[in-house]
This record gives sequence, structure tokens and C-alpha cells, in this order.
Amino acid sequence: MHRKRHVLLLFTAVVVALSFLACNAPPPPSPTSLPSLPSPTVPPVPPSPTSTPTSTVVPPTEMPRAGWLPAGTIALYLAGTWENSRLYALASDGTATDLGQDVQGWAAVSRTGRWTARPGSPYPADSLVIVNLADGTTYTIPATPGFEIYGAAFDTAETRAAFLELEPPTGEDTPWAIVVANLADGSTARFEATARLDSALLPGFPIGWSAAGDELFINTFAPATEYGTAGVVGIAMPPGAAPAPVDALARRELLVGGTYSSVPRLSPDATRLFYVARDPDYTPANYEPIAYDVAVNQLWTLDLASGLPALLVEVTDGGALGYDAAWSPDGAQVLFAQGTYAGDTFAGLTLRVRDGSGAVRDVGSLPLEPQANPSSLDWCAPDVALAVVTTADSTYQLHTIDLASGGTSLVTSGDYVSVLGCIP
Repeated sequence: MHRKRHVLLLFTAVVVALSFLACNAPPPPSPTSLPSLPSPTVPPVPPSPTSTPTSTVVPPTEMPRAGWLPAGTIALYLAGTWENSRLYALASDGTATDLGQDVQGWAAVSRTGRWTARPGSPYPADSLVIVNLADGTTYTIPATPGFEIYGAAFDTAETRAAFLELEPPTGEDTPWAIVVANLADGSTARFEATARLDSALLPGFPIGWSAAGDELFINTFAPATEYGTAGVVGIAMPPGAAPAPVDALARRELLVGGTYSSVPRLSPDATRLFYVARDPDYTPANYEPIAYDVAVNQLWTLDLASGLPALLVEVTDGGALGYDAAWSPDGAQVLFAQGTYAGDTFAGLTLRVRDGSGAVRDVGSLPLEPQANPSSLDWCAPDVALAVVTTADSTYQLHTIDLASGGTSLVTSGDYVSVLGCIP
């Protein structure tokens, strides 16, 4: 789920967690083991709910197109720089079409590609711009005064979008809020909270919604620390929910901080998460991290209804897994990369597919130049996947992968490339 670390040094956690968020990028360095956060002695008292500033609405164009994406589109991606990129539609044969949209690094798209969300200004964002690619309707939602906007996630029905507002930390308390935008009219509802380091009520980037659209999943972090993954939390937010303190909403902890190493990804039917992790007693052979330890050797899935995890893949022979994996379009299989280290980068990675029975087959080699690293994987058509890798000079490369033959083809390369989502 392709990213870079940017400004706001006083607020390292935002940088680290946002780097994880930008849909499919190489996870930035983070500790392999994150400490559990103690339960609060006194529950934090969030501020009273308030409404967000009124959004600006641009009505639909007079002649909406019959189809908002080119025929054969399997994914949307951005390419350019983190601060200034363009939005492209990608076909299975590698053909790309410029959609005429300027976007930034942590842009998001809805399930069918009808809606896009992007920061309204270079990082940190002072607004969120939501565009309907089908008819041109545009909502510009300003940040609440004193707050900055990070991340966005659309619900599966494409009726709402949620994003994080965070006040730059200046002391022990950090006010934050989840804002939910109604895509019918651009109106918003704001759910406020205050984070403290001794509190479980931590801010988080939205990573998706439940299949029913009544629960939002956020990847939490501790502000002003290096801990970019402090746990995944589900927050009850049914359609039409009125503004309220986050502490007044039903919440459940799905993953504990320190048990996963990158942003978990929802299955296509929004009923499961998968995530990569590291057995703390396992170290890959020939692995010599220079700064942070980012090696992983396990791939897990979590059933969102029961909350039960299941181990899908574990490497114990001296090898390791890549930093990302991808669901098949029907959610029945998982694509992942497995290989060996040579210092702090991979000597090579083989793409593999695990089916529902647990059987694993090899696809082919991931195209990695010397000192390059895997960034992201997306499985966007039955026989076509996408891979983003970063080279030794920090160039991003987007490749298509033929899952039948194992062949790969370079689509584009540049300062920054990110696959925002597959289009069914």
C-alpha cells in the first residue's frame, strides 16, 4: 500500500506512519518490536464534538462521461514526485492513460475508481480534495483550524470517506479526530479525541471499512515517537452516525502494536486483514541491517468477524519474506515474495502464490537490480499483478507480472510511483 519520509521532524510518528500508509510503498524503517502501551489509569477526556468547516462543492459537469475510466483498466497509480504527481489508469497490457488529475503521495481511490481523495496542499495538508471521476463533482474539505489532514479511506459502498485530523503535538496531549465525509453532499461529521502516551486512545490512519460499512479500521501510532504501528483498532461508525467523542464509540482492538510490521491490507470482500510479521526469535541468514531492523518471515491473516488470526506462510530456512503481499481479485489466494538477504538488501526474491488449500506455487523472480528493494505488490486481474520496487538510487519502478508465465514488464519509473488500488 511507494513512499517517502517527509518534514515535520517534531512529529516523527506521523512521518513514519504516513510512510507506511501511502498505498503501496516500501515500508520505511521501523523497530521490529514495539512496546505494548499500558492501560490508562484515568481515561482521557476528549473535547466536546464540533462540526468541521464547511466544504466547498463543485457541481457535476453538464455532460458526464458514460464511463469514467478507459476500457480494460485494472488499476490506478500515480507517478511523479511525492509533492506533485499525476493520476494514471493502467490496463492489463501495461498501457497507461493520464487521467488529467494532479495528486500527491498519500492519495486514495474508492473500490471502483469512481472517487479519488488527495491532499489539497503539499505536506502537511490543509484540506482534502475529493473528486468524482465520473461526473467531476469535487468537494474541498478544509482542515479544522490548528489541525492537519493525513490519509483517507473510502467505504465499500462508496458513500463515505474517512480521514485523520491531527494537531501538531506541543505537550503531553495531542488532539486528533476522525472526520467522515458524506459523498452525497460533501457534509462532514467529526469524531474527536485526545491522545496521551499513557493512553490507549491513540490516533490512527484509516485503512478501510468493514463490508457492512458500519466499522472503520485505523492503524494507530503514538505521536512524537518512532512507533509507527501501535495497533489496529475498529471503531463503530454506522452510516449517518452523528458527531461524538471517539471515547463514546464502541471500539475493539484487532491487532496489538508490535505484532505486525507493515500496514495490514483488507481482503477484496472486506472480511479479513493480512499482515507480515517477524518471529522475534528468528533472524534471516546473511541479514545485516544498517540502521533499522525490517526483516519479516511470517504472513498472517485475521478474520474480522471472529478476531482470530491464522498463520499462512512462515519462513524458517534462513530466508525471509518481502515487505508486502497481495490478495487475488476474488480473495481466495495470496501473492507474496520470498528470498534471501545479502546484507541489508535482498539478494533475490521469488514471487509465490498460496491458494486456499495451503498449496504454494512459484511464479517467477521479482525484477530487482542490485541493492534494490521490494516496495509493493497488487494482484489486479486473474493473471496480472503489479510490483513496485526501489533501486539503489531511490528510483521507483512499476512492473506488470504475468502470473501464468512469470514474465515481467516495466511500465514506468521515476522519483515516485504508487499503486493506489486495483479496479475490479
